[in-house]
Amino acid sequence: MSSFRSHVYIFLLCTIIPFSQQVLNEHNQKLEWIVGKWRSEFSGKIFWPTVPTMTFGEELVINEAPIAKSANVQFLNFSARAWSHSTKDHFHDEWGFLTVDPVGNATLMTTGNNGFTTYETGTVSPNKLVLTLKDIGRISFSRDLPVEDLRRTFIRHDDRYMEQVIEMRTATHPKVGYLEHTRVVYTKLK
Repeated sequence: MSSFRSHVYIFLLCTIIPFSQQVLNEHNQKLEWIVGKWRSEFSGKIFWPTVPTMTFGEELVINEAPIAKSANVQFLNFSARAWSHSTKDHFHDEWGFLTVDPVGNATLMTTGNNGFTTYETGTVSPNKLVLTLKDIGRISFSRDLPVEDLRRTFIRHDDRYMEQVIEMRTATHPKVGYLEHTRVVYTKLK
């Protein structure tokens, strides 16, 4: 009987007390369309001249982070987890923060378990975010070719689907411009 009362009490608290959800500030409202949990089971594709083309799954979560009073800047949490579609082997995790400044410029800072940290900036337009690499850090013993440039594009196709394309240049490919490295279409879960 005590367990039943506990469950009733929790239910009543959940229905009586409203959940507080902080509103995105006026700058980050430009990114409202990207906020949520997005997932692709197998539509991700990896392309690169030195590796075989592969299919992967990825889960992307972008949600509001608490405002740090010391900076008084509102960020969005950014996390991505990718895995091989065929073997289910873990590819990488990426964690970071995304924000828009008062003049409409977006900034994404990430770090990943692949040894890279990126600082990307760009522009937000309705249903589209394009970021380019401004700086990159890497651990000294990384086996990957040094990334020299990167462009990340998010496009929301409709309320249910969003696409991310990553193009890059390494020390060996291509000599100028970008090559497409990954493309993934997500379905919005929430």
